[in-house]
Amino acid sequence: MKIKGFLSIIFVFAFSFVAFGQCKQRFVYECALQNQGYVFLREFNTKFSSGKVQKHKVILTKGYVYSLQLCNPSDKKYAKDNATKPTGLDINSMLSLYDVNNNIVATTAQDSQFSFYCPKTGVYWVHIMPLSPKTTCAVGVLSVAAKKN
Repeated sequence: MKIKGFLSIIFVFAFSFVAFGQCKQRFVYECALQNQGYVFLREFNTKFSSGKVQKHKVILTKGYVYSLQLCNPSDKKYAKDNATKPTGLDINSMLSLYDVNNNIVATTAQDSQFSFYCPKTGVYWVHIMPLSPKTTCAVGVLSVAAKKN
């Protein structure tokens, strides 16, 4: 009985770190909703540890226009009259897209979002890196537009 109790405590303790380590799910939804005109595909809910770049593998298909967007919960500024409506986004992290040969394709260095026409089906890498030591997490959102004719 003592072993079950001990394992239960360990289980709760271990998963409490996982639950609070990444950005909260509500924030992920708010970030995804900002990308009008695109269909949500995937999120990259990223926790930063000691300023390291977080890498995420994704397969993109030739002929589609993709949008990659970056949000940071600490950067979110809200209107006083509507707590769910974003009014701006400062940049405390950066999202970059690399091809399979490690060539940079696009980045959010100047903006929090970019669109990308995929010239070749294949593996691409999404890199998310903090630009401030205070940045604890960020959300990258991958969306797709209609196929180009």
